[in-house]
Amino acid sequence: MVDEGVARSLFLAGLMIVSVLVGVLFFDIQQEGADLAPVIEGDIPPNILVGSIDSVSLKIYDEEMAGLTLVVSLDGIGITDEPDSDGNLVIDISQLGIGGHSLKVIATDSLGQESTWTSTFMIEYPYEGYTVIVVSTNELIVERGNSTALSGVLVHQSMDTCELEWSDSNIDEFSLNLPFDEEGRFDLGFSNIQENLTISIRGTCGTWVDSSELEVLNITVMEPEPIEGCTDPEANNYDEDAEEDDGSCEYDE
Repeated sequence: MVDEGVARSLFLAGLMIVSVLVGVLFFDIQQEGADLAPVIEGDIPPNILVGSIDSVSLKIYDEEMAGLTLVVSLDGIGITDEPDSDGNLVIDISQLGIGGHSLKVIATDSLGQESTWTSTFMIEYPYEGYTVIVVSTNELIVERGNSTALSGVLVHQSMDTCELEWSDSNIDEFSLNLPFDEEGRFDLGFSNIQENLTISIRGTCGTWVDSSELEVLNITVMEPEPIEGCTDPEANNYDEDAEEDDGSCEYDE
């Protein structure tokens, strides 16, 4: 036969366990029925190529959507876009320019509970690479009065956007067009050079953003070596083209 004190203790312990379980169940029911602050969800990529997307979307949740107040701003300017009945908010970004932008949404429910969501993103042009000019040499030495030629190649991923120009003075003040073929190859020739020249060649390419490269080439004129030979008109082997006597004159005995 179980002692009455032990039975009483077991009964009280059972009541305590049941009370705890009932309390937990009641708390869960209260939590499920609670009116919580609004929830804002969105996933905007940090970098967006210009023209790739026209709008961004957010999702807003609340127990009482009809009592929700939204304050939406894009780059600090308020906009009036409203979510649909399912809480989907679509914001037009098609008119935004290149550069950084920020979006901020503040949602306040009927109880005054507030949630804030912010995002920053960058609209940018596609990467186009750089304009590159490769020349055969940057230094040429020629004898006065002679001719020479420069050759090179222009490189860019969008060759149909490229322009090539050259100048023997300040290229920003005066320049001439320099033709190149489909592979970007070009040649530039000079004849009867009488003085030192500094030649500038500049290529500019780009669909969205221009990039350019400037190559500077120096042509140095040197005096030709004097023509050696017999310079004595009395000699049998007189050379009228000779400029410097080399001691080779021959005479009759």
